Amino acid sequence: MSNEEIHQRLEDLHNVLVYCSDVQTQGRIHVFKVGERICINQERGALLSQLSHSNNETFSHQVREYKTPVAIEAKIKFTIEKIQATGWGGFSNDKILK
Repeated sequence: MSNEEIHQRLEDLHNVLVYCSDVQTQGRIHVFKVGERICINQERGALLSQLSHSNNETFSHQVREYKTPVAIEAKIKFTIEKIQATGWGGFSNDKILK
């Protein structure tokens, strides 16, 4: 996965988590259960370790590989489509990584 793809994936994962939290504060049911949020954050951590390695900040044995399970991935894609369809704000990488 290229650094650009990693950055886009990090942005998407961050936004689905924030969207889930946002709908909960509005009194609606959560999008992701606690365990699903943990899986999403595991992937985020793995992607950040890959970026660190590509920036020569870590050794190759420190790079983690993790991909969310298929069922959660389907929910992520559905949520991204919902975010795009509704025009919900979200965050760009500029705001996320700073």
